[in-house]
Amino acid sequence: MRYISTEPERTFMRVSSFYSPHADIGTDAVTVCKLDETTADRIKDWRDHGYTTHFMTSLSWGNYSAYLNGKYDGKNHWDEVQTDASGSYVLHGLSSPYMVPTLGFTDYISDALSKVIDMGVRVIFIEEPVFFTKSGYSDAFKTEWEIFYGSPWQDPKMTEDAQFKASRLKAFLLRRCVVNICTRLKYYAKKKYNCQIKIYSVLNGFINYSQRSLITPGRDLASRPQIDGFAARVSAENAKTPVVFNGKREERIFESAYLEYGIIQALSESSGKEMIFVNAPSDENPNPDWDVAKGNYEKILTASLLYPDITKFEVCSEPARFFGKKDVFTKTKSVPDSYRTELLTVMNALRRMKGETEKKSGANTAVGVFMSDTAMFQRQYPDENGYSFAYADSIEEFSCFYGLSLSLMLNGMNVRPLILENLTNPKDGLDECRVAVLSYEFMKPLSPAYHHVLASWVRNGGVLVYAGEDSDSFNKTNEWWSNCGCTFATPAGHLFDTLGITSKIKALRRKDTVISRTPSYGIYDVGKGVVAVLDANPAKCAQDKVFSELLVKIVMSAAERCGTEIEQNGFLSLNRGPYKIIAVLNTEKAVNIPIIGNFINLLSENLEYQSLIVAEPGSFWLLYDIDEAEPARTSIIACSAYTEELIFDDTVFSFYAKAPEGTECCCRMWLTEDADILVNGKETQFLRERNTVFFKFAGGESKIEILYKHTDK
Repeated sequence: MRYISTEPERTFMRVSSFYSPHADIGTDAVTVCKLDETTADRIKDWRDHGYTTHFMTSLSWGNYSAYLNGKYDGKNHWDEVQTDASGSYVLHGLSSPYMVPTLGFTDYISDALSKVIDMGVRVIFIEEPVFFTKSGYSDAFKTEWEIFYGSPWQDPKMTEDAQFKASRLKAFLLRRCVVNICTRLKYYAKKKYNCQIKIYSVLNGFINYSQRSLITPGRDLASRPQIDGFAARVSAENAKTPVVFNGKREERIFESAYLEYGIIQALSESSGKEMIFVNAPSDENPNPDWDVAKGNYEKILTASLLYPDITKFEVCSEPARFFGKKDVFTKTKSVPDSYRTELLTVMNALRRMKGETEKKSGANTAVGVFMSDTAMFQRQYPDENGYSFAYADSIEEFSCFYGLSLSLMLNGMNVRPLILENLTNPKDGLDECRVAVLSYEFMKPLSPAYHHVLASWVRNGGVLVYAGEDSDSFNKTNEWWSNCGCTFATPAGHLFDTLGITSKIKALRRKDTVISRTPSYGIYDVGKGVVAVLDANPAKCAQDKVFSELLVKIVMSAAERCGTEIEQNGFLSLNRGPYKIIAVLNTEKAVNIPIIGNFINLLSENLEYQSLIVAEPGSFWLLYDIDEAEPARTSIIACSAYTEELIFDDTVFSFYAKAPEGTECCCRMWLTEDADILVNGKETQFLRERNTVFFKFAGGESKIEILYKHTDK
């Protein structure tokens, strides 16, 4: 039986199975998945073994046969399956359909989840409310269109306006569904059990959804009081989606994960809602290369830890896969012992880790890059009206966004993702950025109010860099900018009018740059601030190094003109108490970073003690800074086991350590005097280094005792 901690929940694991000693990794809570006839027994099983139990279910796909085939209400609901232009159902895997979130489907899911509340669950995670861009052809969606717009359904692939409207409706339907489910479940729990429940939405990330042509409600959902928080899942599988930079299409796992976590962290920051970051030891590849999986995990872990306000983490999904005798997917030997030990070390460190104490890379030098929910609205262009500029393949690769963000990030700048819709929120993120970069070539502003906020920020000393040439055909959609009377009848045109630089942009665009690889650009004073305009599609900054370097030059020049210094150090660093997180990027400014002090490397099997670290480009570090910790006479620095019930006096320091059976555990402790170390009453060997000791022991439950040889202190 685990000792139930009264501390706030910091770590979670996700399971679909019954309790197993091989899956007992000691998180603060366990999230049970899959609603079937065994759900109640599985929840009880984990609860009986001392775990707080939550529940998770997918919203958009799953085993909905009872609803689809009429068992739920006597009606057939196959017309509510997401359908593409060919009339084919959109499926998850081979047989699980994605649903149109109608009111009837909302009732079905709400009724199903009320049974989970009856099982004693008080925290529910609703996973992946998503709608495919290619869908929108089912009878149910057509009906929703007629109700929402008050006009006949339009084929989304025929015009930009129809596509934008279809996407906007999809986001609305998903938000309506989630909010209604939350409202009904909270009312049910209050009326029947007089209790409050919490409901979180689980998202894979807006950038990756945009790359994969999926739509989910973002800032709109975050503004709804019925939602208590979010869980941001950045998996290796999604982070490995290739992106283009300097014309090379390749994986950039750390950069993708860092930007993805940043967007969702901004969502939480602006809304004040709770946020959980999800880390996975590997993707769902049935036969992973574990060395590659370990490297990917360390990149994604480091990216997640560089956001100081996040202190809650889902550390593992299906832990029996990683810590059992056999992989539950392949029935073959699971993770190598060394990697399992490292994973357990990190998981237990996350239970102790708190937020930021000091940011080494300098918050004042952050360069913001805007992203909008509407980037998900324009992922498919009409059949006969493809993208009008030369780099047509950039649509699939989402190069407009990556052209901006990677050009800055891989030239050594500290990039901070910003959400455009936050500009109407007091916590818009601009107060932490002196420089912000924006483009409407891949997204659109849903309100002209954003531009008034930006103009005020610039006039008070901000630096805004706009990249774009109005080549995006979605400018033709029948939205507010087409009737606002602005000069160019585009979102960028309204922005230029609001900033008072339209005449200068007209002059800029009169320059003939057709035969030149270098586009026109201008830098203009606006109040106390500066506006710089690069008259080029930002996708070119991903495809062509000349354009990438020019964007960096413009950003640096505009910032310098406003008296703002931007660091180009090529690394990111953050201290969370004694924990030091460092990422050294492979950038144009790449250098080795020397780190001097007294550190324990938590990403090593043997918790290595290091006094000099040379952090090379492409390296990622999670260190325990002994000097920063100022440890007591005896204390645990790191342990690859869940530790509890610490007892100490002048003769002994003891605690219980628990880890999955069949694993090898290691422990590094601060110990200033001579002592014997006992594991389950038996003396064990240890290595002493600079007032620290290191020893190993077997997984399971163990009692560790430090018996002092001197008691005169």
